[in-house]
Amino acid sequence: MKKIFLAVFLIIAAFVITDLKPSQQPESYDGNYYSENNIECLYYDPVYFVNIKQFELYNHGAAIRGSILPHHLLASDLIHEVFQNVKKQQYETVVLIGPDHESILMGKVFTTLKDWQTPMGVLKTEKDITRKLLQNDFMIEDDDKMTREHSVSSIVPFIKYYLNDAKIVGLAMSKQTKPEDIEKLVGDLSDMVDIEKTLFIASVDFSHYLDLERANQMDLISMEAIQNKDINKIMSFTNDNLDSPVSIVTILELMDKLYEADIHMLNHSNSELIVQQRMDETTSYITYIFTEN
Repeated sequence: MKKIFLAVFLIIAAFVITDLKPSQQPESYDGNYYSENNIECLYYDPVYFVNIKQFELYNHGAAIRGSILPHHLLASDLIHEVFQNVKKQQYETVVLIGPDHESILMGKVFTTLKDWQTPMGVLKTEKDITRKLLQNDFMIEDDDKMTREHSVSSIVPFIKYYLNDAKIVGLAMSKQTKPEDIEKLVGDLSDMVDIEKTLFIASVDFSHYLDLERANQMDLISMEAIQNKDINKIMSFTNDNLDSPVSIVTILELMDKLYEADIHMLNHSNSELIVQQRMDETTSYITYIFTEN
């Protein structure tokens, strides 16, 4: 009797499963949620999305067009603060610019045409813009590079979490990127994007490997140069100041060309202050938002 009951149950279950409509299928079967062809976010950790601190928003009144934020996830609170400020606006595209930390292929800028797999679903790549950028000889499509490069990969889950339907153009710039190539990149992006529906992000960590006192001194120098848009000085910076002068210069030039944007410093911190433990070598973090003038 038990065997007959089990057989009948399995037959009924088979009919029920077969009759499921697409909307009833597990979300992992939805191409918007998962595809094995997507790039994985290697640095995602759920701890950064639990008990998220809620920040008081910057009362700017004007549209936010860009930001500078860290990619070191120790400073995840500062990343959340930036995105909490921008999330109330509607963006169709996010242009995410960060350093290629390896910088083995000098002068190159890396990107990918693949979509990004996040635990919150798929963050789609803006393929039309990316394909056009790849026509430049300094651009290289490299999926493995983009997977490993934490200046981009670390920020992708935050974009999906806060700006769910936006698409991404991810760019990892080697430290030797030429000024003329930065100018070409800025010009191309200016011509391609919908400036009213695009958010530009520079993913940059500031002073590296110095103690807190010295790091704070270097941060003051960096702040002054950014506020004054002193391109030559920024391009001369080393890791004592920040890890990607070319990324900072690129976003400053984009903000100036497209919006004549105002610069607002949002926050400033340091790894020693976050872990609350004395450190001989620290990393500092400064966040900015750019508002349309």
